[in-house]
Amino acid sequence: MWIFSVSVFTLLGNAASDIWLSMTIVIFLLYCYVEKEWFWLRKTWFQVSFVFWIWLIVTSLISQWPGSSLEDSAAWIRFPLFAIALPILLSRHPKARNFFLAGLIVSLAVLLIVLVQERINNPDAERLYGTWGQSTKSGWLVLGFGLPVSIWALSEVRKKPRTVLWAVPMVALIYATAILTGEIYITLALTLGVSLFLIFSQSSFKLLLSVGTLGIVGIFTIFQLVPQVAQRFQYSLTHRLPWLEGSDYYVPWSRGLEIFQRNPIIGIGPKNHESYCNFISEIASMSTTACYPHPHQLYIQTASETGLIGLTIFLLMIFALFSELLRGKNWRALSLSTTSALCLLITVLWPISTYSHAFGQHKNFFTWLAIAWALSLVASDSNRVNVGKS
Repeated sequence: MWIFSVSVFTLLGNAASDIWLSMTIVIFLLYCYVEKEWFWLRKTWFQVSFVFWIWLIVTSLISQWPGSSLEDSAAWIRFPLFAIALPILLSRHPKARNFFLAGLIVSLAVLLIVLVQERINNPDAERLYGTWGQSTKSGWLVLGFGLPVSIWALSEVRKKPRTVLWAVPMVALIYATAILTGEIYITLALTLGVSLFLIFSQSSFKLLLSVGTLGIVGIFTIFQLVPQVAQRFQYSLTHRLPWLEGSDYYVPWSRGLEIFQRNPIIGIGPKNHESYCNFISEIASMSTTACYPHPHQLYIQTASETGLIGLTIFLLMIFALFSELLRGKNWRALSLSTTSALCLLITVLWPISTYSHAFGQHKNFFTWLAIAWALSLVASDSNRVNVGKS
């Protein structure tokens, strides 16, 4: 039941979801201690992530503001630990994966109900926040939970064509929920992930047509019922893409790149973007807007706060993650599980996208949950192969 409780904790808010993540790690470490299972320490991607964690702490200690910087860098290791823990825990019980998926689906269903009520009460709202209140956007939950569920549902169609009767409507409903939040980047990311799976899995034309048709119907239905969302999406696509000067993200991205150019080797230390921006008048004066806590971009923040050294280690970790998914696989005949895992990883680590704090909680919970689920898909696929050979 602990695995299913992700639905409850995540809906309660940012702090509660971090408690669930941390407690999952504690349960996992206790299990490893009792069963003497420490094989995961030999996984290359985790070893690289450990090196990156050490580098985060080093850059924090030598930065101008070590106290606040260490708050995030010291605790960052919990994310790779969680990505190791979840696949192993899910593999220990035959129904655990079903409970986990059920938890994600329940969360999405509850969120949809809350969003509809929020939209009714506040029809002019630019974006909706769901159960998390004003501190965090509901779109993160829609993407973090909705993408794994959507890809799982579509993979079920590939296995059993009759499941199209419930799987495709479920994906369309998740897509409509993403649109309802008013978050253009979340909707684009969900579109990317689903499209990648449909293409890489060589889905039939009928499935492509049905998903595309229901997706378009969902878009126009939301736009007709809520014209404010249509206006926001139209404006976002023409004025708010990150590389456009009118975008909310243009200034923080530009400041992040300027900080990186001034500190190219070791960076300024995690969580120090705002402090450094205010400290250097030339950077603060790049815009009339106040300095942001972070650049809103995963790779720009990693580069500016950990330098070329940190960015290189981080990219090596990502490369090792992809290598973990593809180890021993035939590129020309990837299983549905491996294809699903690849699409998840590509989407959540897509370079041209917005992000929250790269080393704190917030969006990292959903990013690393998707990574953990991707690793669990590959692990379950390997287990089936081993059982077949035996």
